Amino acid sequence: MNLHEIISILQSGGWVMILLTILALILYVTAFDLIYTVYSGNLGRRSDDWLPWVKDPEKGEGQVGEIIQYTQHGEPDSKRVQQRFEEVQFETAAKVNSKLVLLNTLVAAAPLAGLLGTVIGMLNTFGGLAAGGSESMSLVAGGIHEALLTTQTGLLIALPGVFVSLVIKRRKHTLEASISTLESMTLIHKTGLDAIHEDEGFEEEKAATTPPAEKAAAREEPAILVGNESNVPQVA
Repeated sequence: MNLHEIISILQSGGWVMILLTILALILYVTAFDLIYTVYSGNLGRRSDDWLPWVKDPEKGEGQVGEIIQYTQHGEPDSKRVQQRFEEVQFETAAKVNSKLVLLNTLVAAAPLAGLLGTVIGMLNTFGGLAAGGSESMSLVAGGIHEALLTTQTGLLIALPGVFVSLVIKRRKHTLEASISTLESMTLIHKTGLDAIHEDEGFEEEKAATTPPAEKAAAREEPAILVGNESNVPQVA
């Protein structure tokens, strides 16, 4: 199909075909942008390498590394880590949802635009019937052609968009689950470090509050007297 045939099809469908073409361009640009957004990072991949990155954030790579470095920056406590992961969850979902709403709107608008073309085509058909004469059949055929062509085009535009929307929604849920997994790994690691720090602080506090006399007594070992038989008192 060459350019001349494409232009001829657009003209036969009336101005509604131009509207459908614009809708299709915006829809598929949005769809490819969403696909790139949700599949470009390493967040939804295997989590085997994440634990070493959680223990040493400087070794983190890609999107996962950026999240780990952000959530652990400044050695925050567990509550602050949870708040930062909530921020990451919200930002990730908002970035996808805003474009997903536009995609779903365009998917719903394409069949409606095709239906508009159907109505216009049927009106042209009835106009041809009312006109009568030798040209009435050509007008009727042209109206029916316009009605069916716009309906078909609207459905062809919308159907792939529906499947793309489902794939993106499923990928978004995978990303959210990956963030939750990363949060659990970080909190487990953070809880272990906090427990170690609490033990060390308890020992330091105990050492600081112990009186010097008790420290000296604790350091002294009990003397064991070892003597020969002559030094042992004899009992008559």
